[in-house]
Amino acid sequence: MIVSLRRPDADAFETLLTLSHEQHDHEALPFDRTPVAATFSTLLSQPERGDVFLIDVEHEGETETIGFLVVAYSFSVENGGSVGVIDQFFIQQSWRRQGVGSQVIPHVEARAKEKECVAVILEVNIGNKGARLFYEQFDYQPRRQHCIMTKRL
Repeated sequence: MIVSLRRPDADAFETLLTLSHEQHDHEALPFDRTPVAATFSTLLSQPERGDVFLIDVEHEGETETIGFLVVAYSFSVENGGSVGVIDQFFIQQSWRRQGVGSQVIPHVEARAKEKECVAVILEVNIGNKGARLFYEQFDYQPRRQHCIMTKRL
């Protein structure tokens, strides 16, 4: 199995939106196509703000797009410079626990280094033990007593 990341072109934009809808459904989040499409369009046209990647798997001579990943770039005083923030990372259910994510994370970290990031940050549901253990194997450290809060404007 060969896993690769690619930036979506115009032909793959619908695939990206379909996968995003699947991710929203999986997370029990509402999906509003218009703002999601606009956000993806912004990131794709302004790569300094972030990267959007489709995750492709070549398996038994066939290539299939099975997920996507979004990394936004920000600045952190706490971390001492630019950081990559994994905003969304989705792999279709049938492809989970098959080593895909383990091949994706090193690509993301290498890209963050290319962008001169000093750290990569991500958010995991506190109750998602499997995801927490997955990221911990790549040396991501949980922040004890840390609560992410959001206010929609």
